[in-house]
Amino acid sequence: MEKLIVGKSLEHQLDTVIKELAPAGNISYAVLQFDDEEEPTLIAARGENTVHSSASLIKVLIMEYVFHLARTEQLDINDTVPLSRTPRVEGGGALQELVGKHSFTYLELCRLMMVLSDNIATNLLITVLGMENINARAEKLGLDEMELNRMMMDLNALVEGRDNYITVMSLARLYKHIFEYRDRDAYGREMWNILGRQQFRDILPFYWGEGIRFHHKTGSLDRVEHDGGVIETIRGHFCFILLMSDIDNDRGKELGAQVGRIMKEFVEEALP
Repeated sequence: MEKLIVGKSLEHQLDTVIKELAPAGNISYAVLQFDDEEEPTLIAARGENTVHSSASLIKVLIMEYVFHLARTEQLDINDTVPLSRTPRVEGGGALQELVGKHSFTYLELCRLMMVLSDNIATNLLITVLGMENINARAEKLGLDEMELNRMMMDLNALVEGRDNYITVMSLARLYKHIFEYRDRDAYGREMWNILGRQQFRDILPFYWGEGIRFHHKTGSLDRVEHDGGVIETIRGHFCFILLMSDIDNDRGKELGAQVGRIMKEFVEEALP
């Protein structure tokens, strides 16, 4: 995929702020334009094939697999899963606050996993769907660099060297697939709307204001801050992805906010 020549000025702006705020960080990004039933247009990119720990961005793949199974009638999205199917873990979300017996539908678990980044909801879905099946779905979609190898908050797996992985371009391909389905059926619309209700807006959309619709997912680990999704603008739909590793978390959020401001201003004001 060749980049637009005009994107070099955007890359220069982004690389300048990256050098200023995170000279030792492992920073990857991409800006693409999405149009229905057409190949994405790559406007700017850096380290787009560099492998990063996925943090919570792997949850986008899990959600897509749930809705794929529902669309192909291999799963009823209104069937329930008992909370007791997976151990309680800490981190993001609301389910860790619940006591007693509870069950949730696949749809509810997807909403909790994506909108609130709930780790218990995610682990429930991994348990019932099967890690190997989720990875097979990634392979089917051509997401060769996206891989699920551990549950959320499984620190022992990290010590053993097992992690979840992602690249900028694998996430971009996944978002393009979801983008194409956003108006095809109820499942596609639900996925699109779930991404649009993401409650964490402290990285790329920090300076945009609440009125700007960004269908995205964030991810955070120690010295890892990610954000990526599709923004709706008067110029069309654009995919912004930023993966930041080996960076202080507060500095990562600061950098992400600056990058998001620059990306949005470029596609709205400077792109021919």
